[in-house]
Parts: sequence; structure tokens; C-alpha cells
Amino acid sequence: MDTERGQASVEWVALVLCVALALGGVVAFVPLVDGRSLGAALAHAIVCAVRGDCERAEGDKALLAAYGTHDAALVRRYAPNIAYEPGTYTLPVDWRRCRSHVCADAPDSSNLDAHFSTRNGTPATVFTHVVHRDGETFIQYWFYYPDSTTTWGGAAAIWSALDLLDHPSYPGYHADDWEGYQVRIDASGRALSRATSHYGYQWCKEPRCENRWGPWTGWTRVSRGSHAGHIPTVEERRLSGILHGAHRVSPRVRDRPAVQGVDVHERTTTADSLRLVPLESIDPRSYHSLQRDGPTPPWAKDVYRDPISNSTG
Repeated sequence: MDTERGQASVEWVALVLCVALALGGVVAFVPLVDGRSLGAALAHAIVCAVRGDCERAEGDKALLAAYGTHDAALVRRYAPNIAYEPGTYTLPVDWRRCRSHVCADAPDSSNLDAHFSTRNGTPATVFTHVVHRDGETFIQYWFYYPDSTTTWGGAAAIWSALDLLDHPSYPGYHADDWEGYQVRIDASGRALSRATSHYGYQWCKEPRCENRWGPWTGWTRVSRGSHAGHIPTVEERRLSGILHGAHRVSPRVRDRPAVQGVDVHERTTTADSLRLVPLESIDPRSYHSLQRDGPTPPWAKDVYRDPISNSTG
């Protein structure tokens, strides 16, 4: 019987491969919109079939245990696709497994959909938290990175030349970095989103989007070094305005959600294979900062209890 089960497994994998190839042929004749999600899902299914160790399946069991069927489905449904600014190597990881670049980094390649680190296959992991407030559902997704190296203002270039960019003496460096992406769903089912940034939150990357919720797009983008976030968009300007019979045109700005693979060519981690871990299932006492007075972990932040707070501390 064991032999028969093994043969069936091999045959099933072969079938999946055939389907994947067939779908690949279909995709080849379809204009590229965001084919990476499909490719990642197929690849993940094949690897799981061969190895039998799908972490997403195990992780989703944890979501069910923490949130129940309805909320667990929402958490998976609104999990973010992540785009990385060029020059970003680190993936979000589970601090209980990995707290260094050795186990967190993946290549910086514009055509790569990365779900595992290069050295030891540490999975890209996002921690979750759900809050219900006044008829709305808030889903918080928290990213842990081993450190943060702010590159703002060009100062990092000087320190990089001295090979000290990841050294504790660099003023823009700190161990342990927590960033987040949040989804707000109202009673009608409309979804908004925002991402943590420098001392606040962002929808689009521009100052006009500071501390603003904007339409949910399914994507968040990670800045190089600091890991500050925003929702990737394309700015569109339209001419409008008439004054006293004379035509006076002024630009009207509209932020259109960017489509990965068309508007932006950057490394991604698509949501389909993210390992999701509910923070509700973890004892906060198990976490210890790598440095004295390090960044505040999610459960100690004001926004963890008050999901509309603009505080990141």
C-alpha cells in the first residue's frame, strides 16, 4: 500500500506540472498584468506536493484557532503583496527563528518573487492582529526585520563607503525593526489601507497622504534601509479650473494604484505564500529586544489597542 500511495503522489505531482505548463502557455498569450501571483501559487503548490511541509497550511490552522472561520478568512484575504524598493535584501521574518541578515536576506532582483531567504530557507513571515471597533474590522499585519538602516538624506552613502552602514555606531541604525500594514473594513465591506512610516502612517508616498487611509489595493511597498512603508501608486495629473471667463488651468492630482509588473518592476513577496502568525497566540514575554531601549514591539504600541491611532509608538 505504501508503494501505491507513493506512486499516486508522484502521478499527482506530474499532473500538477502538466497543468502548470498548460497554464504557462495560456499566460504567454495574455497581456502581462500581474502574472507573478499565479506563478508563485503554482510553484508553491508543486513544492508542497513534493515536500509535504506547506507552512501556509499550518499557519492558516493557527489563524482559525485564533480568530475563527470568518476572521481567519479575512486575514488571509487581505494579506498584503509586498514590493521592495531596489537595494532591499531583507525579508520580513519570524523573530523566534531569525534575527540576522544571514537568515533573512534574499537577492535583490526585479523579476524575483521571494518567499524564502537564500541561506537557509527561512520563510517570509507576517504577524497579524485583529480588532473589532464600532462596526469596523481592523486587520494589522506586522513585519519584523533584524535591523533598520535609515538612508534618508544621503548620509548612508558616506557610512557605506566606510563599510559601517550596518554598524551600531551609524546614527540611522538600530537592531530590531517593526513595521506594519493595516486594513480597515467597514460594515459595507469597503476596505481601506495604510502603512507605517517615519513617526506616522502613509497611504501613497507623498506628504498629502500622511496619516491618511486610502483605498485598499492589495499591495504595500517597503523602502530601502528603513523599511518604512507606503501603498505603491502612480500619480496622475489632470487639468481643471475656470476663473472669470478666462481659462485658468491647474493640475488636479489623482493617485492610481500601481500594478506590479506593469508600472513597477521590483522584487516582490506575493501574499499567496506568506506565512501568517497571529500575535494573539504568542506570549509577549517571549520577545526580548536585541538592544537597550529598542523599538516598541506591536503589542506595546498605542495602535494595537486603538486601531485608528496615528501613533507608531
